[in-house]
Amino acid sequence: MNKHFSAFSIIIIYTCLTILGFFFIPQLPIKLNPSRKHPVVNISFNMRGQSARVIESEVTSKLEAMLNRLNGVQNLKSYSGNGTGRITVNLSEHVDPDIARFEISTIIRQAWSSFPEGVSYPSIYMSGTTKETNYPFLRYTINAPDSPIEIQEYVDNAIRPKLAEIRGVDKVEVSGASRYIYKLEYDIFQLQSYGVSVNDIKTAINSYLSKEFLGIGRYEADNGEEAIRISLLSKKMEQDFNPSLIQVVNKEGTLIYLDQLVSTSYEEEEASSLFRINGLNSIYLSITAEDNSNQLALSKTIQLLLEDMKLILPSDYELHLTYNEGKYIENELDKIYLRTALTVIILLLFVFIVYRNLKYSLVIITSLVANISIASIFYYLLGVEMHLFSLAGLTISLTLIIDNTIIMSDQIVQQGNRKAFMAVFTATITTIGSLSIIFLMDKNIQLNLYDFALIIIINLTLSLITAITLVPAMIEKLSLTKKIKYYRPNGKRRFIALKRLKIRPQRILVYFNHAYEWIIVFCSKTKVKKVLILLVILIFGIPVFMLPDKLGND
Repeated sequence: MNKHFSAFSIIIIYTCLTILGFFFIPQLPIKLNPSRKHPVVNISFNMRGQSARVIESEVTSKLEAMLNRLNGVQNLKSYSGNGTGRITVNLSEHVDPDIARFEISTIIRQAWSSFPEGVSYPSIYMSGTTKETNYPFLRYTINAPDSPIEIQEYVDNAIRPKLAEIRGVDKVEVSGASRYIYKLEYDIFQLQSYGVSVNDIKTAINSYLSKEFLGIGRYEADNGEEAIRISLLSKKMEQDFNPSLIQVVNKEGTLIYLDQLVSTSYEEEEASSLFRINGLNSIYLSITAEDNSNQLALSKTIQLLLEDMKLILPSDYELHLTYNEGKYIENELDKIYLRTALTVIILLLFVFIVYRNLKYSLVIITSLVANISIASIFYYLLGVEMHLFSLAGLTISLTLIIDNTIIMSDQIVQQGNRKAFMAVFTATITTIGSLSIIFLMDKNIQLNLYDFALIIIINLTLSLITAITLVPAMIEKLSLTKKIKYYRPNGKRRFIALKRLKIRPQRILVYFNHAYEWIIVFCSKTKVKKVLILLVILIFGIPVFMLPDKLGND
């Protein structure tokens, strides 16, 4: 070993890092699918009674020209139809979505005055952010003989608060019951006599309950500067709906209070559809996990809680699990565990057959466990998500890690030096470089394969460090050397220590080497090269389909 660190010191350092890595493994976010998405801003507006050409020239093209000047806009897509228009703005992953939304809102507010009369105020909807990419991973159905609204009230009061207290739960939604709404009834002839239309009433109510996004504000918190969204809310939104406070403007500009025009009642909304199981009314309980939570562990925690709560539910209430994403994750993990175990066992079996030494196998197993455990620390620090793609990358990298370990340990034991490291380093860097093509692909494909590539790169990089530090240290401490005898020409017998295992050359290996050498020499001939190149082209196929059907104008 080098003069700065002894073999014992290196083994102790790796032991500590491996134990530390075991504590990071449960902290990794485990999901079924990747949650990384590029932020997208969708802008939609209406202009009734106008053709697509008018909307394109008067509204869509103007908005596009202004939005295209924003920083961080990757591309714009627009659609103009009869009476409607839509613009989709794809943002860069380096842009803060909230700031981009504020800038787009400012542009729309400035451009609003230049739009022709009849254009509705454009609505803005964000997608691709964390809140949009997270979706419920657990769904339950609650059945009971009571009305849906009574079931929902019970769930809101008895079950929902307990679920919200669990660490890692982002959102708990209860749906399926009709809402209570304010119902406004009017006499059309009375409205005509006052000179008021239904649209005038809608405009007055919207103005009364208005909410306007003002932008992003920043404030000093304990852990540094944080950003918050600022909106202008009407105080009336916190109060019960009171039509006597809402003023409607008629055609002549006269103010009329809404209670003079409509009669108001507070009642349950009429259901658009009904769902029953075994004749019982049902509602749905949907649970969404936080972005960085371990969905597998969280799923088990929630299921245990709800199983205990079944004992205290009213006698006629039934709670059924209808969708469990954690179960899919668990099934996929079981498959990966099985494949990984078989891969490692088969490789170690071959190593043991060839070298017939348990110490040699111990070096490979120890370096593999240390590599994966230490890699989990970097997974956590770099925000790697564990899902189907990344777990596939983990499985693939295991064989590459074992390859690097075998080559280095064999070189040290057989030849007593580390000259093979440069060859291992070059091969590993080539593999890492080939993965860089993922970062040049389409953004949607890149986001799906980002964790896959990052896991392989982390594992291979650490395998190089392990091969040049831990493997030599373990070989030294396990004394993988053997003294053998040989006779000098003068007849004196001496013992020398060769840092290699005593393995008898196999006759079949000699034959294989001779055959391999003959093939290489034969294929290096010029005429043979041409034939081989032609065969490769024919095997992959000639792209005849790319030839044009016609040549020239004919």
